[in-house]
Amino acid sequence: MTARSGPKPFYGFYIVAACFVILFLLWGMVMNTFPIFLKPITENMQWGRGALSVAMVVGSVAAAVTAPVAGILLDRIGVRAIMLTGTLAIGLAQLGGSQLTALWHVYVVFAVIGCGLMCATVIPCSLLISNWFAARRGAAMSVAFAGTSVGGMVMSPIANWIILTYGWRTAFACSGGIILMLVLPVVLLVIRTRPSEMGLEPYRDAAATAGDGTEDGGVTLSDAIRVRAFWQIAAVMILIGLVTSGLGSHCVAYLTDLDHSPTRAAFAWSLVMAAMVIGKLSVGFIADQWGAKHTMAGACVLIATAIATLTFAEPYWVVLAFACTYGFALGAPLVVNPLLAGDYLGMRHFGAIYGALNLLSTVGAAAGPVGAGMFFDARHTYVPVFYVFVVLMLLGAGVAVAMTPVAEHARHTRQPVVPRATTD
Repeated sequence: MTARSGPKPFYGFYIVAACFVILFLLWGMVMNTFPIFLKPITENMQWGRGALSVAMVVGSVAAAVTAPVAGILLDRIGVRAIMLTGTLAIGLAQLGGSQLTALWHVYVVFAVIGCGLMCATVIPCSLLISNWFAARRGAAMSVAFAGTSVGGMVMSPIANWIILTYGWRTAFACSGGIILMLVLPVVLLVIRTRPSEMGLEPYRDAAATAGDGTEDGGVTLSDAIRVRAFWQIAAVMILIGLVTSGLGSHCVAYLTDLDHSPTRAAFAWSLVMAAMVIGKLSVGFIADQWGAKHTMAGACVLIATAIATLTFAEPYWVVLAFACTYGFALGAPLVVNPLLAGDYLGMRHFGAIYGALNLLSTVGAAAGPVGAGMFFDARHTYVPVFYVFVVLMLLGAGVAVAMTPVAEHARHTRQPVVPRATTD
């Protein structure tokens, strides 16, 4: 007599779990711990903060060049091969980071990391979740993208301990080894681009009709760049990229400049990551109920509020208040950006469109760290830069509220839903 097994869990849940692990290790452990490395490297190697921050620009340029290519390849040949390539590149680059002896070595490492991240993290994970979930997409995005924050929360104090105990070179080497040993098998064994590869349908609400094809609608990339919605989404992503990368790269250094200890500064950054987990787990559900654009606008206002608080961060309780507010709000962009792209421009060519949007957002991500670093090198303060960041986030909130779906734009301009020309 054989035991009968119950119904198997929907495979999309395994996709969400795999994306969580991938984002935990590739984004959380690599990108979200960079502020912990900034000051130790500059002091050890006698480099300026602005000069080292140029590495972020190089990485952003590499990511910008890679993003649209990765998006097109994801649509054409599937996710797994592209993610394997990106993961391998990041792991080897982290190992190479342990051998840095010249500033240009940093730039090469960050260039490779930038290319790898576009191939292995945000774009493919967004595409995977969008393919596997026709319903509850925001909630699925929230759980998967919480991995970036959990990774930063867990790995920031660990990285700080490794740096203080063994040095930043050892921290780089440990990161690279973990990526190669853990992420490559997850991608190889779990990742599947779409449900049809396994004879399945995307996850839907019980009332939805299977095979209704809604996930296949949308405009092409060439059509998308002719409508307002694409540029509204791009503008918000550019502003958020500029502000969050600029602040994030220098936050820990700024706090230690205010005489907070490295351990306290690292803890505050870890708290940002912890609050971001709560934010990411919340904003997807909020976006499912209230709409992606209103969720994004609210997040921009909260980010502006948190940065304004940071300018009064001499008391440590203010630092903690900043960390909680900023971290919660920072949970929105990675979750809501792909929802905006899918909701407003459709899923038919999601990879190519979201790749192009990420190309544009890296313009802001590149300008933020180097601009803040060079201003500090010249004036020895970050405060005026933070004021600018506040204004930019309020502007981003306004742009988000004004977003117009493609269909509504077509009605207002008397153009077809898939426009062939623009009169704007």
